[in-house]
Amino acid sequence: MPGMGELIVILLIVLVVFGANKLPGIGDALGRSIKNFKKASNVDGDDGDDAKGKKNLKDKADKKELAAAKQSKQLEEGEEEDGEWEEVVVRRRKKPASSAAGE
Repeated sequence: MPGMGELIVILLIVLVVFGANKLPGIGDALGRSIKNFKKASNVDGDDGDDAKGKKNLKDKADKKELAAAKQSKQLEEGEEEDGEWEEVVVRRRKKPASSAAGE
């Protein structure tokens, strides 16, 4: 385990390499990844031991299936909650003809 002096030297090197403006973003990303890792490791460990957790996951999956079925039924019937349509426009860049022909 590095001592206090070594940690200060490491911090100074990181500060020089990345700059003071990027350090908060790096720390935030590191914290999120550690949190996600702990969350994923807890879920994997609880799957075999907790029957109640399995039931909760099954209930959530059933609720999602019911919501999806209800939504698809509404679309088939043509019913909407507010009775209005929303226009959605999707724009994409066309690939240049020279790169499309080369592939």
